[in-house]
Amino acid sequence: MDRPAWLMDLDLASMRTLSRMWRTGIQIACFSFFAIGGIGVSTLCVLYRLLWPGSVQKKQRHARKMVNFFFRGLLGTLRVTGCMQLVVHDVAQLATLRQSLVLANHPSYLDVVVLLALMPEANCLVKGALWKNPFFWGIVRATGYVQNTSPEQALDACAEAISAGDALILFPEGTRTVPGESMKFQRGAAHVALRATARVVPVLLHCTPPTLTKGASWWLAPTQPFVFTVRVLAQTDVSQLIGEVANPSIGARKLSEALHALFQSRLTEYGYA
Repeated sequence: MDRPAWLMDLDLASMRTLSRMWRTGIQIACFSFFAIGGIGVSTLCVLYRLLWPGSVQKKQRHARKMVNFFFRGLLGTLRVTGCMQLVVHDVAQLATLRQSLVLANHPSYLDVVVLLALMPEANCLVKGALWKNPFFWGIVRATGYVQNTSPEQALDACAEAISAGDALILFPEGTRTVPGESMKFQRGAAHVALRATARVVPVLLHCTPPTLTKGASWWLAPTQPFVFTVRVLAQTDVSQLIGEVANPSIGARKLSEALHALFQSRLTEYGYA
């Protein structure tokens, strides 16, 4: 005898509920480990920085590789347990970038985790509060990540890091995109690109269904496993985007507008908007 349709619907709903409960449990465990593991990684980074011989730059590179290993493990756990799928396009160049500015849109809390997992020695701009955070203070000090305290100091520090050879990750929006709203670029990334005369590497990020968005509960998994997509676009120079502009303020405004238009058009082209 065929089972009634309502019973089949009930079974399907139960399976979906159990699946979400499983993924929520995994997500809570992963981010709890992320916080607790941060203490261990911070301790290792500080001990390495204080006790191991070698230059500051060499120690920073090794500390960044520790972060890279830690984040790859976190993403690997989410993937193996069925919580997420990672789809990448043209990302090989990220691992070997030098003296470049990597710009990405910012839909999810996982954005920086994914990018640092793909870039073993990348630098990035982090909130000044992390220097006092009990979980991550040792990591941000040992890695030499740029501290976002005052805007002017942060801009100079970012430009100096790129000039010194780093590939620096920035999010032009400055914060995560609010779901349902259009991107709003700040001019900080444009100012950095102009000051460092850096090659710009645009990276499109997309997460469906939306996960760990601004204002969302960190612990609650989405209704289905999420797909996180990374698509790296062709490198470009500032001059290709806006030509030659003598006035830095005007240049930053034009470059920010050009970058926003580039991201908006390509996100739309690939169906991410």
